[in-house]
Amino acid sequence: MSSFRIYQIDHFDPKIVGKKVRRQIILYAVLSPIIGLIFGIFLMALKMSMVLLLIIFIPLIGFYIYSFHKLGSKVKKMKTIGEIEFTRTSIRKKIGDSITEYKFQTVKKFELQKHLPIVGISGTLSDNFTYILKIIFLNSSSESIVVSSQPIDTRLNISIVETMKTLKQIIEPEITIET
Repeated sequence: MSSFRIYQIDHFDPKIVGKKVRRQIILYAVLSPIIGLIFGIFLMALKMSMVLLLIIFIPLIGFYIYSFHKLGSKVKKMKTIGEIEFTRTSIRKKIGDSITEYKFQTVKKFELQKHLPIVGISGTLSDNFTYILKIIFLNSSSESIVVSSQPIDTRLNISIVETMKTLKQIIEPEITIET
């Protein structure tokens, strides 16, 4: 069906990283109109000259743009450590030289949770760069991996969410998708 990248997260709990990035994006979204409003107040109410305002606000806006760009580049520089492929009968996970295949008969449940949102002009909080895929097996063991939202093959335009929805119709294990 489709293959997705597996990413390495340098934190013991990937959910915390995703929440932190989402909070920062919301902070930037709230600060943007506030900075514009403060600029207008200084210009109109305090009757400051435009040159003095630009001298004050250009470094502030520059820092704002720099820190937002730094947040986006941090997300884009995530290290790919492998790939996961979904077929009609199994899941094939390849990390480095190790290849592991799980038959759907051994899986009890799949859970897909939002992880990192897309950072930048093109992204919104509803668009995600990565998801956390948790595979719970019948023997009560589980495995959590961070996967890309878009497939490796650019010709296929089916996201991980759409892949899970398709699998939900084909296989027996329960599939939970957090949207």
